[in-house]
Amino acid sequence: MATLEERMARIEHENAELKRSVEILTTALGALVNKATLEKVDEKNSKIFDALMAHDQLTNQQLAELRGQLTETDGKIVGLQTEMRQEFEQQDGKIVGLQTEMRQGFVEQDGKIVGLQTQVHRLQNEMLGLRTEIVGLQAEILVLQNKMYQGFAKQDDKIVGLQTEMRQGFVEVKQEASAQFHRLEKLLVDRLPPPQ
Repeated sequence: MATLEERMARIEHENAELKRSVEILTTALGALVNKATLEKVDEKNSKIFDALMAHDQLTNQQLAELRGQLTETDGKIVGLQTEMRQEFEQQDGKIVGLQTEMRQGFVEQDGKIVGLQTQVHRLQNEMLGLRTEIVGLQAEILVLQNKMYQGFAKQDDKIVGLQTEMRQGFVEVKQEASAQFHRLEKLLVDRLPPPQ
């Protein structure tokens, strides 16, 4: 389907061609005919001009209608463009708001992450301190264990010495008791009356 501008251009072109044709015909007729013929030609030309005028009026009317439609369409296009701009501005505002919220959220998350990292570093330092303390305590425990082992070794030596002394004492007591028992037995045997 032809656009409004194309239709208008075509009508104007036809109009111009018709006018040129009329001028050419008028010139040709003027050279060939006499006055009577000219009158007839004028009469025909008048009819042609009337037809052309009617055609011009119709064409102008159609052009005015087309211009009105074009203006109305332009108005609708401008209205749609305005609505679209407003919607784009609203969307831009929403997007900017969302971007701002997201940035704030990221800043908050970054702050929390930094806080957690600080806590982790502090806990790691505390753990290192505790490990150092544990190593120190383990060294002290080893020293105490060595002292205890040395003390136990000394006590074992003393106990072994005491056991040896006690065994020797028991042997001496046993020997002395055995000797006294033999003496008592001998005394008793000596005091007993001889058998009859």
